[in-house]
Amino acid sequence: MAFVDLELENIYSKMESVSAGNAREAARVGRTKPRSRLIAVAILADMERKGRTLAVVTRPYAFEHDILKNQRVEIPEGFVTDFASIPRFLWFMVPPFGRHAPAAVIHDYLYASGQPGARRYADFLFREAMKESGVPAWRRNLMYMAVRLGGKRGYGLEEDWAFIDHRYGTPLNDPPDRKRFAYLGWQTWKRIRKTGRRTEIPTKSEPAGS
Repeated sequence: MAFVDLELENIYSKMESVSAGNAREAARVGRTKPRSRLIAVAILADMERKGRTLAVVTRPYAFEHDILKNQRVEIPEGFVTDFASIPRFLWFMVPPFGRHAPAAVIHDYLYASGQPGARRYADFLFREAMKESGVPAWRRNLMYMAVRLGGKRGYGLEEDWAFIDHRYGTPLNDPPDRKRFAYLGWQTWKRIRKTGRRTEIPTKSEPAGS
């Protein structure tokens, strides 16, 4: 598993002396490497979502997992997030922002894309990304159970697919099309885990397994 700084990877990939594989490896950020390049956001002080402060991703990054093989989840610049959707009365145990923040943005992004049949897989990646970020087991399992039990109502909400130009605070003129994404459905994930072999991500997400 690994986080990847996409901006840094792009810089390395343009160097003639650096191969594509080396550029990808050099841009990885994880428990054994510095985290300073992992995620950068700008707080949207005058915008809230259900009482929670919003932020916009200013430096794109990705998450790679062993089960994805050569695929990865990429968080583009401009995506709007509220980090972890934790009820206020639980903030003393799990604050909205913390070591789990990079994983929470990934979870927000997958939920906002709302691919049919992929919610359970999004929750699984959330837990795995928290593990890579060094979140203690008790906390990541608690947060995983919270999204499994209470996340269904917030999955695939069109208003959550929001992108802002962080330089001016205005909506992006050409935001990504949420319908073009197809992540693994739960049934495909189970087949991969059972056989140990990677299959292609389907062009259309699976209808079951949310």
